[in-house]
This record gives sequence, C-alpha cells and structure tokens, in this order.
Amino acid sequence: MGFNDFFDKVKETSSNAMEKAKDTGKRLATINELKSKIRGYNNDKNKLFTQIGMDIYIARKQGEDIDEAVDAFVKQIDTLNVRIKDIKERLALIESDGTEDSLANK
Repeated sequence: MGFNDFFDKVKETSSNAMEKAKDTGKRLATINELKSKIRGYNNDKNKLFTQIGMDIYIARKQGEDIDEAVDAFVKQIDTLNVRIKDIKERLALIESDGTEDSLANK
C-alpha cells in the first residue's frame, strides 16, 4: 500500500464515521421529537380528564343532561390515544431498526 493509498483509506474511514454519526444524530433527534409528541398528547389527555370532571360536576349541580358533553370528551381522548399509538409504533420501528428508513413507511 502506497503513501497516497494509506491517506485515501484514512479519509474514507473518517468520512464513513462522520456519516454514521450524522445518521445516529438524526435518529436520536427523531426519537426525542416523537417522545415529546407523546408527552404533549398525554398532557392534553390529562387536561381533558380534568375538564370532564369539572363539566360533569357543574352540569349535575345545574340538573343538565351530560351525555353529549361526555361523548365529545370521549371522542377527543380516543383521537389522542390513536395518535399516541401511531407514534409509539413509529418509535418502536426506529428504535429496533436503527435507521430512519423506517420513517419512509409512515
């Protein structure tokens, strides 16, 4: 192996290491972003649960029918649960795969 061949090999190895580090950084950023979304949706659900409790209490005190209001809250919470489930599935794919290629499928 000549002197230039040696430096070409070092340059190629360094370039490959840089690309791998960049890919790992992107993967970790994506994972963190997805986990943040899950936390946000869970916070939204907790707010809805609190609101349900307050609305039911007030409606009962005033003798109102609460079925429609409860149904609306249930739909909102179900929507959030579906979003969380979808994100968790994407997250599992990324974490198990180790690549962002799994995102192309979603």
